[in-house]
Amino acid sequence: MKIILARHGESEHNAKTSEDKNSPLTKKGKIQAEHLGRRLKKDKIKIDKIYTSHLIRSKQTAEIISKIIKVKVHENFEEFNEYPSGNLRSKIKILLNSRIRKLKKLLNEIARDKEKNETILIVAHGVTNRIIIGHLLEIPLGKQLLRLTQDNTGLNVMVWNQNFKNWQLKSMNDINHLTGKFK
Repeated sequence: MKIILARHGESEHNAKTSEDKNSPLTKKGKIQAEHLGRRLKKDKIKIDKIYTSHLIRSKQTAEIISKIIKVKVHENFEEFNEYPSGNLRSKIKILLNSRIRKLKKLLNEIARDKEKNETILIVAHGVTNRIIIGHLLEIPLGKQLLRLTQDNTGLNVMVWNQNFKNWQLKSMNDINHLTGKFK
């Protein structure tokens, strides 16, 4: 199994043109999503399912990719919504955070058949992707994860290693599909 995590394209909130955290993509964000979709198609990465958060920016990003690679968005989950970075700064907040527990449960369900030759694309958010990476790699959640960069439409590729029975991080925050002003 392969899990590809992508952060959404630039939103109006990212561009500081809106105070609304659940804002749509900017024109630049839509172009970033198109570049990501074309890259997945060009690299012939066969995606079996696309999951996304409930938030507008990740849904829009997933829909743009979906049209390019001809794979429907399978489902969206509240568990993939953005997490405040403050939740990773305190060990007590991490332990008491029911949303993080629900996210881990969902990930375990999605990755239940790890031995399957299946590729899942999850379009989510910066902190969410860091939590997912930490969970799959069995890295304790904490402020250290906040040091991992997640640019708009950055790709993270996680692969299940059948020999060692663990997840491996093949690439992180790969934005090679973006050029110039779209970075």
